[in-house]
Amino acid sequence: MTPAVFLTLTATVAVAALTPGPAVTAIVARAIADGPRAALAINAGVVTGDLLFFALAAAGMAAAASSLGELFVVLKWLGAAYLVWQGVTLWRTQPRVAVPGGSGHEQHFWRNYGAGLLLMFGHVQAMLFYAALLPGFVNLASLTWADLGLVALMLAVVIGGVNTGYALLAARARGFFANQRAQRAILRVAGTLMFVAAALVASRV
Repeated sequence: MTPAVFLTLTATVAVAALTPGPAVTAIVARAIADGPRAALAINAGVVTGDLLFFALAAAGMAAAASSLGELFVVLKWLGAAYLVWQGVTLWRTQPRVAVPGGSGHEQHFWRNYGAGLLLMFGHVQAMLFYAALLPGFVNLASLTWADLGLVALMLAVVIGGVNTGYALLAARARGFFANQRAQRAILRVAGTLMFVAAALVASRV
C-alpha cells in the first residue's frame, strides 16, 4: 500500500467518522447523562465492531456475511430496542445534586461496551461500507499483514479519536449545570438522543 493510498483511505474514514450517525448519537447521549467514561465504553464497543467488519472485508467474507439478512435484521432490532430501553431509563432517572458524578451508569463498563458492539452488529450499512470501500482503494489479495495491521490501527485511532472528541465535548456541557431542574433537562435530552439513535438504527438498511 502506497502512502498516498493510505492517506486517502484515512481521510475517507475520517469524513465518515465525523458524520453523525447512530453510534455518535448514542455516545453523545451517554456522555451527557453519565460522563465521559460511560461514553468511552460505548466507543470501545463501536471501534471493536468496526474492526470486526474490517476483518470480514479483508478476509473476503463481507459479501457472505451480508447475505445472512435475517440475522442482521434481528440484531438491528435488538440494538434499537436496547437504545429505546436506555432512553426510557434516562427519562426516568432522578437527578442528583452533583452533575459530575453522573447517574451511576458510568461504572458498568461491559454493559456500555456491549451496547456499542450490539449497535454496530445491527448496523449492516457499516459492514457494507467496508466491503465497498476497501476494494476501491486496494487489491485486498495483495495486502500484507503489515498493511492490514496498519489499516486496523488507523481505523481504531481515527474512529476512536473522533468519537472520543464527541464524547468529551458532550460531557463538558454537563459541568455547566448544577441544580436538579437542569439535571432533569440534561437526562431527558440524553434520553431523547437515545430514541433518535434507535430510530436511526431501525431505519437503516
